Amino acid sequence: MKKLVFIIISVSVFFIFSCNNKNESEKTNESKNPLADSISKAQQKIIVDSLKKKNPLLILPPDSNYTGEYIDKYNNGIIKFKGYFRFGKRHGQWLSFYPNGLAWSELHYDKGLRNGLNVTYFGNGKIRYSGFYKNDVRDSIWLYYDSIGNVSERVLFKNDRMIKKLQVK
Repeated sequence: MKKLVFIIISVSVFFIFSCNNKNESEKTNESKNPLADSISKAQQKIIVDSLKKKNPLLILPPDSNYTGEYIDKYNNGIIKFKGYFRFGKRHGQWLSFYPNGLAWSELHYDKGLRNGLNVTYFGNGKIRYSGFYKNDVRDSIWLYYDSIGNVSERVLFKNDRMIKKLQVK
């Protein structure tokens, strides 16, 4: 009787472990399963949507490897943000717009880092400020304007540090 109980327990333990432990090829096949991948993308979209609900100005790609055009619109159908993602990072020119359709900002990215011209506008269409980024830091003379379009301040930046205020001409 003891031998029979021992055999039943041994077979049960073997069966339990063999069901729970998948070999590597089965795990690899599961990761290539399009259904599993689409579920993962659906979960990423839920996370992105919840973050955007908390901060409507947040720009995140649909998934971490997304490459393609990105357009976000206000409820009235006017474009809020327009740009391009390359492997989940902003790349190229990005434009932002006010709810009335006027330009809010223009910014250039290179593989997720701000690089190049940055121009931001007042709600009336006049430039608010402009300057250049280099590897995600301010690195040039930045011009700040008043709401009617006159230069109010000129500031020299190097490596995102203000070096000095320059005389307005």
